[in-house]
Amino acid sequence: MQSFLKTLLFAIILVLSVTAHSEIVEKFYDNGALLFKYNYLNGKLQGQSKEYYETGELKAEYVYRSGKLIAKKEYRHNGDIQYELKYEDGIKYENEIHYYATGELFRQRTLVNGKREGLEIDYYRSGQKKAERNYINGKKEGSAKGFHINGKVQGDWTFKNGEPVSATIFYSTGDKWIIHEDFDDHGRLNGVSKEYDKEGNLRALRYYQNNDMVKRKRVNKWWAWLWWW
Repeated sequence: MQSFLKTLLFAIILVLSVTAHSEIVEKFYDNGALLFKYNYLNGKLQGQSKEYYETGELKAEYVYRSGKLIAKKEYRHNGDIQYELKYEDGIKYENEIHYYATGELFRQRTLVNGKREGLEIDYYRSGQKKAERNYINGKKEGSAKGFHINGKVQGDWTFKNGEPVSATIFYSTGDKWIIHEDFDDHGRLNGVSKEYDKEGNLRALRYYQNNDMVKRKRVNKWWAWLWWW
């Protein structure tokens, strides 16, 4: 019986090896440099395939299974990764890295099934962090911050289901400048915001309607004390 099973298994493997057809397809630039190298199995993309810049640097890597893309990486000329994609259990994960036209890092973010997810970070050309915000299912959620070029916090926002619920704006020195708390259910400013000087004293009240400031009223120290209490 064991001998029969071994013979049958060998026959199946032999048939598969004969019927399976693998192929490597290559294409070249006019200067002779390799443009791409694709791997096929039975007429479908399978395994790893690669694309190259005309100058020879690796441009992209792909991983296929039975013709379906399951992973991808894209590279800049200098070898830095600028895009990464993978599928896990039917879920599409993407890591995007954007650059300024002059080459400096600009933004890093992650997408899940095409929607922003997790922390997204922007940078100044100097490499200093410019902004960071958190996403859940494509909507801003929780803390979001902006930064002055000197590294001090420029704005500290709180979001819920994609809409702002509070915000504090700061001078470039790091001192508190404006506090916004009167956001409506649509994320629009409707109410009164407080403006401070660099010493922390209440300086003015700002009145908003549908995000537009309709009035700014300066306050004296006595009125500021009453407002505080």
